[in-house]
Amino acid sequence: MSEFDARPPGLAVAPAALAAALAALAVAAGSTVGFALAGPGAAAVVYGARTAARKLVTLGAALAFLGVAVAGATGLPTALALFAGVAALVAYDAGEHAVSLGVDVGADAPVAQSVVVHTAGSVAVASLAGAVGYALYRFGPSRLPASGLAALLFAAVFLAYVLGD
Repeated sequence: MSEFDARPPGLAVAPAALAAALAALAVAAGSTVGFALAGPGAAAVVYGARTAARKLVTLGAALAFLGVAVAGATGLPTALALFAGVAALVAYDAGEHAVSLGVDVGADAPVAQSVVVHTAGSVAVASLAGAVGYALYRFGPSRLPASGLAALLFAAVFLAYVLGD
């Protein structure tokens, strides 16, 4: 019998890597300053998920999300910013799930069903949040100050952090 390997299974890291890449690419399409944050953030999410470093996954996702916010504030189209934000949230959640799977079942466990179900749920919830955000943007008050939007953004990031721990 071999020794337990607590690294995340490679299959579990794939959704985090895909979502992080999508977030970074969406930001890169409209903002070099946003990409300067989102690119390294996406790389940190993937590296943290692969090496089972939760803090690196969290830090990387926060950087990616901050890159999305900066890109949105500097002219990234709304739909692209929402897509990138959803992808950043999915990358964070999938990265955390990969680390948890590594700790719970190890690198050699069959995890395909768990990864598919968790990723589908994460995409559904993040997409619903994005749809609500878009509806508020489209049909909500038109005189919302930028500081109110920033406060809502930081509240969402804080909520994701609290729920992750």
